[in-house]
Amino acid sequence: MANYTGSFDTNALLRLLLNDIVEQHTAIKELLNQTTNQFAVADTAIIELVFVLDRYYGFSRLQTIEAVEGLMKLKEINCNRVLFDRAMPLYVKHSGLSFEDCCLSVYALLNDAEPLWTFDKKLANQAPNAKLVSV
Repeated sequence: MANYTGSFDTNALLRLLLNDIVEQHTAIKELLNQTTNQFAVADTAIIELVFVLDRYYGFSRLQTIEAVEGLMKLKEINCNRVLFDRAMPLYVKHSGLSFEDCCLSVYALLNDAEPLWTFDKKLANQAPNAKLVSV
């Protein structure tokens, strides 16, 4: 099992990215600089981060993805890069899909669990591996 220094929640990630609360940004940077190990970041935290940047901070999809990619490039951050590296292009390409839906589609693909069955017509029409459950 990995030897992590700890993990970050969405709020910590936001402060790191936005530097909108200087004291909190500085505290996160200090944590990053003080460790030789990585911090774990749960899938949920990245998914919530994308949601918050989009909905509350008004980032475009491209700006959001650039921010998340920058975060994932930090050697101190350990997150599900395989999932997010594949979900982010879908998110940019399909403006009708949420990032959550893009992650679900990629999760199904990565886990050999296709198709992704759904009642969501938009998801079934835009995600290549999603299929509508007939009722």
